Amino acid sequence: MKNNVNRNINTLKITDLLCEYISEPLGIDTETPRFSWRVQNDCRNNYQTAYQILVSSVKENLTKNKGDMWDSGKIKSSQSVNIKYNGGKLKSDKTYYWKVKIWDSSYNQSIYSSISKFETGLLNQEDWKGEWLTTSRQFDTRVPIFRKEFTLNKNVIRARIYISGLGYYELTINGKKVGDNVLDPGWTDYSKRILYSTYNVEEFIRKGPNVLGVMLGNGWFVSPYGWEDLPGHHPQFILQMNIEYSDGTKESIVSKHDSDWLVSFGPIISNGIYSGEEYDARLEKPGWDTPEYNLSDDKEWFYPLTAEPPGGIMVSQTFEPIKVLKDIKPVNVKEPEKGIFVYDLGQNIAGWCRLKVKGPRGTEVKLKYAEILYENGKVNQENLIRAKATDIYILKGMDIEYYEPRFTYHGFRYIQVEGFPGKPDIDSITGKLVASSVERIGKFECSNELLNNIYNNIIWTLIDNRHSVPTDCPQRDERQGWLNDATTRAEGELYSFDMSRFYPKWLNDIRDAQGINTGSITETAPYIYGARIADPVCSSFVIIPWLIFLHYGDKRVLEENYESIKKWLNYLKSQSRNYILHFGHIGDWVPPKGEAILGSYGNNAISAKTPCEFIATGYYYYDALILSKMAEVLGKREESKKYFYLAKKIKNAFNKKYFNPKTGNYASGNQASNIFALFLDIVPMGYRQKVIENIIYDLEKHNYHLTTGNQCTKYLLEVLTDFGYQDISYKIATQKTYPSWGYMIENGATTIWERWELLTGAGMNSHNHPMLGSISPWFYRGLAGIDSAWNKDCKYLFNIKPHVVEDLKYVKASIKTLIGTVSSNWKLNNDRFLLEVEIPFNSSAKIFLPKLFSGSGNILIKESGEILWDKGTYVKSIEGINNCREETDYIVFEVGCGSYLFELLKK
Repeated sequence: MKNNVNRNINTLKITDLLCEYISEPLGIDTETPRFSWRVQNDCRNNYQTAYQILVSSVKENLTKNKGDMWDSGKIKSSQSVNIKYNGGKLKSDKTYYWKVKIWDSSYNQSIYSSISKFETGLLNQEDWKGEWLTTSRQFDTRVPIFRKEFTLNKNVIRARIYISGLGYYELTINGKKVGDNVLDPGWTDYSKRILYSTYNVEEFIRKGPNVLGVMLGNGWFVSPYGWEDLPGHHPQFILQMNIEYSDGTKESIVSKHDSDWLVSFGPIISNGIYSGEEYDARLEKPGWDTPEYNLSDDKEWFYPLTAEPPGGIMVSQTFEPIKVLKDIKPVNVKEPEKGIFVYDLGQNIAGWCRLKVKGPRGTEVKLKYAEILYENGKVNQENLIRAKATDIYILKGMDIEYYEPRFTYHGFRYIQVEGFPGKPDIDSITGKLVASSVERIGKFECSNELLNNIYNNIIWTLIDNRHSVPTDCPQRDERQGWLNDATTRAEGELYSFDMSRFYPKWLNDIRDAQGINTGSITETAPYIYGARIADPVCSSFVIIPWLIFLHYGDKRVLEENYESIKKWLNYLKSQSRNYILHFGHIGDWVPPKGEAILGSYGNNAISAKTPCEFIATGYYYYDALILSKMAEVLGKREESKKYFYLAKKIKNAFNKKYFNPKTGNYASGNQASNIFALFLDIVPMGYRQKVIENIIYDLEKHNYHLTTGNQCTKYLLEVLTDFGYQDISYKIATQKTYPSWGYMIENGATTIWERWELLTGAGMNSHNHPMLGSISPWFYRGLAGIDSAWNKDCKYLFNIKPHVVEDLKYVKASIKTLIGTVSSNWKLNNDRFLLEVEIPFNSSAKIFLPKLFSGSGNILIKESGEILWDKGTYVKSIEGINNCREETDYIVFEVGCGSYLFELLKK
């Protein structure tokens, strides 16, 4: 470890200019966008004291430091995140330019950023000029393809396409695919809102003849249940291309029945999210989406029909689209039976495969996807239930052919290839990781390889289960956005990924499904599966907006969801009796088999010892408490008091009903019940130690194995660590026998299972399920010690409080926050403890150094080589370190931004 601080130089550089969390976004549809930036800074204890934002409709104005749309003036503020635009009225389909100037505290230095830009989409529903188009052949299961010829006679200086195709679409211009989105647009309740994408297409169009091409897949629209053979809608799309010419004139080309659009059918015979895709290459129409295509030789083109609009408002898809994120080469290929070849990617993923093949015309090759194998080496698809998860490719018989599907995806590690002409080699199959393209912001590594593997399995599982909604699984006939899973899953995602846009979109889905009269919410969103009235464990609707505020300082998310959360809480209140909820059927879902009610719902998924109503009432309390905090942040003081007192009443009723002060146990006294009460901070002050001792006794009885399910597993490690029992958390986390994460890995898992058991048959046993991987915050907060939050004044505060456990020799972790990267790297070597910390510009932190070598009088602390603490006394002030105090187990230093290297030595 080393420290590169140069305290004599103050070098500032404004970087990462973001508008609505996006670098130079296309097609935002808010009239009050928000601006954020990061600052690179080489000195300590520095922060922003003021800013000035300039927004212009003409880029040249900004070179003269003039903003014709908005000049904020010099605003004395340290805020650098989510500053709301307050200028002239923005217009649709327009490019705007902006830059920011800041003043810092060290030398009162002011600097300008480079110029960035943002573009508006279609801000008003009436800005859409086109119609929804579909095909007249409603009973043809083949994928429809649409083409539109148009001619350009003038020089184009700007061209944007706004498009939505339901269920999925692929857009081409002159034979080239536009953009790299797949499975687009994101899934919503199409009767409430429809997402559209914006593309810059200047490089695709040319003077003279051009052709627009649109191909449509079924997605979640044709059948809302995901099955293409069930009755539903027919694929349809809407498109608008706005063109600006060098002579100042404008033109729009739109989807309309009377504007020379034609429709035919392509080579995709069938497609379904669960079933897969069948592609007959003999039916291809080469060049169908180019001007060179000879329509006179193809009689299968006819006029489309105008379709009834799906009903929802058009909303710009500003969150991350689904993309092909990575190619994965198989680690081996085997032939368990003559003519059947099974590829192993070595990693369970979501997506599909690319097939490379050469053979006779009409040869049919099947690709069957699965997570597990039978003993005979063939793929086992039993746990996919009704999902066929099979792609079929029929060769056209021309040299080497390549195929990968467009309108389906699978969850798999293994691919069984049947019907391949000849013998395939390892390069005949390439895995394609397909998921929402959110940015990875968190990293973790430690000296224990098992913990590293568990963490990596969690990361893979989160990636695989993000397809415009946070899904429960990517493989079987489900793939839903379950709110109960997200209750504990969401925080871990926020530590490891930039979820600033993804989760607000999903909150829209939850609100869209909310009961108009009752305020009840649903168990999945967009709503398909589960109960129409959600179990109270679906507290994610309350927790996620609050987490987004804590991680991103985003008050708008609180404002957008506040009234709907109030309705949900009022619904819970209306269903309570004496502040106790008497409904709930999920509870601490899927505990180990021995802890479950045999024969219960979900293949023995209901806990026998943790009452569902206990968990439900606990979340009712937690919701009320969070809503009180939201109200305080939003300046609603009376409502904040109202919900605080409601939470207090629920707390008293909860303890009266479920707490036994004689034994110090909640409910049945199992791990889940006691740990949940401690997490809620609902245990009376004088009884907390007794409750924690009961948990430890139970853990000892189970040889430090957990007995918890999907809700309380997350809280077990966190609460034990918070109470100073990090060594016990470590013992639980590093178990290799059942039930544990290590047991999964010992049995070949590369992602997190749905159940603690190794199950291979039909039923509820996904091998790629994020809910039991909810412990990832413990890696950052518990081991590395990184904890951070925005306060109500929009100031970012960090705590760095590492917990040194048993045989861990080092921990490295970092998180790229909105204001910069925070990191905590520690190393323990005999009588020497090193802690290297990076605190971003414009923030401060408390650094907790553990008293590892007996008392504080027995340790010497240095910072970057200078003695800071000796003989139990704070020796000297060092630049950037503003204060020091001693606690029972830690010595705490308050610091400003910068790099620090603390060295703790045994005297």
